Amino acid sequence: MTAFTLSPEEAQVQATARAFLRDFVDNSYLNEQEESATGFEPLRWVRMRDLGWSSVHLPDRVGGADGSLVDAALITRECGRAAYASPLLQTLRAATTMSALGADKTYDDVLSRIGDGEIATLVAPPDRAVVADVAAGGFVLSGRPVVVEWLAQADWVVLVLPTVGQDCIGAVVPADFLGDRAVEVPSIDNERIVRLDLDGLELPEDVVRSTNVSATEAAYALARADLLRASAMVGGAQDVVERTAKYALERHQFGQPLGRFQAVRHHLARMVIAADGAQLLCDDALDRAQPGADETAIAQAAVFAAGRAYVDVVLTAAQVHGGVGTTVEHILHHHFRRAKAMQLRSGQRSARLRELHHALVVRKEGVEGSLW
Repeated sequence: MTAFTLSPEEAQVQATARAFLRDFVDNSYLNEQEESATGFEPLRWVRMRDLGWSSVHLPDRVGGADGSLVDAALITRECGRAAYASPLLQTLRAATTMSALGADKTYDDVLSRIGDGEIATLVAPPDRAVVADVAAGGFVLSGRPVVVEWLAQADWVVLVLPTVGQDCIGAVVPADFLGDRAVEVPSIDNERIVRLDLDGLELPEDVVRSTNVSATEAAYALARADLLRASAMVGGAQDVVERTAKYALERHQFGQPLGRFQAVRHHLARMVIAADGAQLLCDDALDRAQPGADETAIAQAAVFAAGRAYVDVVLTAAQVHGGVGTTVEHILHHHFRRAKAMQLRSGQRSARLRELHHALVVRKEGVEGSLW
């Protein structure tokens, strides 16, 4: 595994994102936005659009910056470091999925709208909670309600769903197409979520852009999208480690900094190992995630490792902080809640472990997509 060697352009993307967020994001701001009606500032969204963030990795033909998935991941990593909540991650995930499934320009009209600043979200339950079946004039959906981020604020909803026959479909609908099937519910973190009940919904043929997408193609498209969430979790873990190390040097107990106690040093060392390991795996997966590749396994491993590292790091940080970080006057409480919420949105851990077992153990030598 290798970490990024950033090109000058990628370093500039990262530096710009970090400087932009540092200019206004602090604990008071995050608390205020969490309590607001929209959950984010629309004017900040316009600014991020002007910076090209929501379309940084999209091709020039749809108004994008012709960047790579790495560029988008660097931006989500900085948003994760700042614990900044907005529809950006979901918009980037939806655009990444459409771009991967629509090499034939099937989704270019919606991608162009995203390039103009419109918001999108992605409905792709990781555990086959919703299934599409062929019906007269389109498809009919069935299954359990699912949780979707930022749907109430979105202009477009991208659906990637398995069919009864094990293939997948890709569809795009305006957000108001779903009507009262989407109900806003409280989230444990500062992202906004809805409970979406798709059981019985009929998708007409004109909104289903991709049919007979193989399970392999769909899995890789979604894995690329999920790498953006993994990168956000890596960024969050890195920020928590840095804040905790600083606190251990500033906070004195028995006449010396906390960091001089061996037990605290062990805690900090474990946090660094967890965060660095997640970053290495995530960077390696992003490096392999070239268009047309089949690197689903390592991408799934990166998402799993990032989720586990983020949760482990914030739990240890709470110990080092003596519980201070779990209260609203310290920014750590945002990381504390976001870590678990983001991990849960990646699906059931048992299912992810089975997938990793299949990739690591039940693999064939020399097959593209094997881990190492």
